[in-house]
Amino acid sequence: MSRYVVRTYKVPVPLELYPLCSELNKTAARIYNKTMSLVKKIKRKKGFWLSQNTVQKYILRWADNIDIHTHSKQAILQEYFQALDSYFSAVKSKPDLRPPHKKKRFPPFIWKNTAIKLIPDGKLKLSMGRKQQPIIIQTSLPAGTIIRQAKLVYENGKYYLHLGIEVKIEEENRQPKTKVMSIDLGIIHPITCFDGSETIIYRGGILNSVLRCRNKKLAEFQKLLNRCKKGSKRYRKLSKAKKRMLTGTQNQIRDMLHKITSNFVGLCIQKSVGTIVVGDITNIRDGANGNDNYNQKLHQWQYRKIVNMITDKSKLHGIKVVSISEAYTSKRCPVCGSRNHPNNRNCKCQNCGFEYHRDGVGAINIYARYPGKKSQVVVKLAPARGVRFNPHLCGHGVSVSPWKVA
Repeated sequence: MSRYVVRTYKVPVPLELYPLCSELNKTAARIYNKTMSLVKKIKRKKGFWLSQNTVQKYILRWADNIDIHTHSKQAILQEYFQALDSYFSAVKSKPDLRPPHKKKRFPPFIWKNTAIKLIPDGKLKLSMGRKQQPIIIQTSLPAGTIIRQAKLVYENGKYYLHLGIEVKIEEENRQPKTKVMSIDLGIIHPITCFDGSETIIYRGGILNSVLRCRNKKLAEFQKLLNRCKKGSKRYRKLSKAKKRMLTGTQNQIRDMLHKITSNFVGLCIQKSVGTIVVGDITNIRDGANGNDNYNQKLHQWQYRKIVNMITDKSKLHGIKVVSISEAYTSKRCPVCGSRNHPNNRNCKCQNCGFEYHRDGVGAINIYARYPGKKSQVVVKLAPARGVRFNPHLCGHGVSVSPWKVA
């Protein structure tokens, strides 16, 4: 049995094509911004949203003199309506959200599969319509590769083609996924997992340092804004700088969470894990009664994003994610079952003398609560293994290689 998935393959664009790439991104901006302004204008004057088919008919007539492939025009238009659909889904729970309203200067130019052809010698031919010569780029892709889409993306001063390639995965070669992996979520350590024999702790020092830095910068900006008259030139300038800072740090945090969760899912695939058990901490903020520092850390905890990322990435690999109550899991001894009150990162049982990492004890007890698993563990467990985050080496995907063992 086999299945097909789409993977992204990056191809660098030759330097001599950079001027053309810049013009293509500007063309994509014209089409995207015209689509957005048309939909907004009709909504403001008439009070209803135009359908995608109606807007497509108008835009294709308006862009008749733009010499690019017709399906590329459709793909750029569809990018806006995908953002609009996301707005319709999110506005149900957040009524204050605004629909897509920001104009884009250099959005990615898109080719659909109908405008892409792979020549047998490895050259990629991208159609530019009838009136222009196609773009030809040398690649190392083998003949017969199925390319679903190509995006022209500008990254760090260079242009790349992001190719959506269809990959066949043979399911019969995989081991049966029968193992269970439990997760204990934490503020200091985002993920602590246990698979029945080994405990692995993902360090969150860099993630927490970014959060602390954001809090300090936000306090500095707020202090300066309080000294300015609202609406003044300096007030507007500081507000824009504050927004840029918050956007940048939010991108950093999201990037780190993606890398942590991708690595964890890759670990589950290597261990043939079929079920991930997550401790349910839905209402943990309701009973918060600590000092200001503790409350700030608790309310900035990214546990819901981590759970959602793990769930989404696990579905792609056929791994089931379930949640179980984690009440008293960090206090209960996994050997004798007595409750203790740990004061530091290590938990020592006053009854039987069992001593282990506090987050590791929580992961072990969550593992034991899953139906069919043992309620107790052996006293002699291997020490918890730490995984330290290195932002310069980590990449997206499920590979474990970019991580260093602490």
